[in-house]
Amino acid sequence: MKTTKRISSSAFVILTFAVTLAPISCQSKQDKKASSEQSKDSAFVFATPKVIDLKGYFDRHYKGDDFATRDTSGILSLSDITDDVEYVLLKASNGKQEKFLRSSPEHLFLCKDYIFVHEVDGIIQYDRQGNLIRTIGRKGAGPGEFNWVYTMVVDDNMKRIFIKTSGKINEYDFDGKFVRDIKSTYDGKLMPLDSNRIAADVENLWYDVKERLVILNGKGEVEKSFPRYQLFEHTNYARTSSYTNRIPRLTKYHDVVCFNEAYNDTIFELKNNELKMRYFVDFGKYALKPEYIIYENKEYAEKKQKCLWLNGFYETDRYIFMPEHMLPKTFVYDKKTDQITEGAPTFFTHKYNKEYYNIFKKFEAGFYNDMDGGIAQNVDEISLDSKYIVSYYYASDIKDYFKEAGYGTNPKYPEKLEKLKALVNSIDEDKHNLFIMISKLKE
Repeated sequence: MKTTKRISSSAFVILTFAVTLAPISCQSKQDKKASSEQSKDSAFVFATPKVIDLKGYFDRHYKGDDFATRDTSGILSLSDITDDVEYVLLKASNGKQEKFLRSSPEHLFLCKDYIFVHEVDGIIQYDRQGNLIRTIGRKGAGPGEFNWVYTMVVDDNMKRIFIKTSGKINEYDFDGKFVRDIKSTYDGKLMPLDSNRIAADVENLWYDVKERLVILNGKGEVEKSFPRYQLFEHTNYARTSSYTNRIPRLTKYHDVVCFNEAYNDTIFELKNNELKMRYFVDFGKYALKPEYIIYENKEYAEKKQKCLWLNGFYETDRYIFMPEHMLPKTFVYDKKTDQITEGAPTFFTHKYNKEYYNIFKKFEAGFYNDMDGGIAQNVDEISLDSKYIVSYYYASDIKDYFKEAGYGTNPKYPEKLEKLKALVNSIDEDKHNLFIMISKLKE
């Protein structure tokens, strides 16, 4: 079997360490000073958040501080959280235009009628059946052009696409037409708030950037700025944010824009120009301490391995998904039952451990696919309507994978297994780009 190219976000997370702790954690003297110096215009509201007791969950299900693997009984399978699963093959040609993926996709956006794929060097639009519609924009320095796509977001309600490239944000409609550009030097995640305002996550790679989040108007001017309270002295061995584009920092749940910083324990809600604490993930004694970000300190590096932090955050009508890379696992908070459960490390989710490890790499977690006996579901994305889990793979790799690893036995829906087999057998690496797995979440 050739080397498998896995394209989910979490496989790359371990390469991009970044630390910024939430203000709900204990504040240092510097924090308090910075906080006292902020004007009322910062509009930060210290609301009482919903507490997700991850510490209590660990105390009940794990032994020791080294996160020794718990009994795998009771680990979530795909049927525990989803009602249905479907697959889409993305075609590489539409007869007029041909587009083969040359690099790993940064993100995939599942809309009501379309699928958008974000590559560093472009944007590809498909219909929901996987037919190639068009590529959007082109390389260059003129209106509607870009040198590279640093980050991207899609708004299904406004039918708009926003990309960040050098010095500006380009806006396109769903017909691929360029609408306008907005001057911006901020290179973080984007989230449109309305037709004339965009929220931007502020990157803080190597220094003391005092903003954590800004709201830009249609001219690119900062309409509102939210301060970063916990500041660090510059060092060549510490980052206070994340430069990876794959970790979800700004997400949307219906009309609620959610924001969490790198390695944080708090999820914020941005609404009406206010930043409120929406959820606090209580890690207790497992929480990451600021001093552990000093890389060259061996003692701190070892202690860091016994800490937990959020890799990202997705909220849906019923669930909150919290990827955690140290174990690695995806923790699931059920808003309906007020219970925390978890998926399994992927090497526990299929009997062909060696092949399964190859396709998922090391630092990923998924939900065993007992629906149709196919590949396990990793939370690469959540659909824009918050109703589906989405994961994606190179189509050619999927065909190789099933050829070597086979299919699961005794699926709940045998007829779906036969349909999956037919789809996998139809994969042609000269015709298909991605194999997309879409699972409908329980209500």
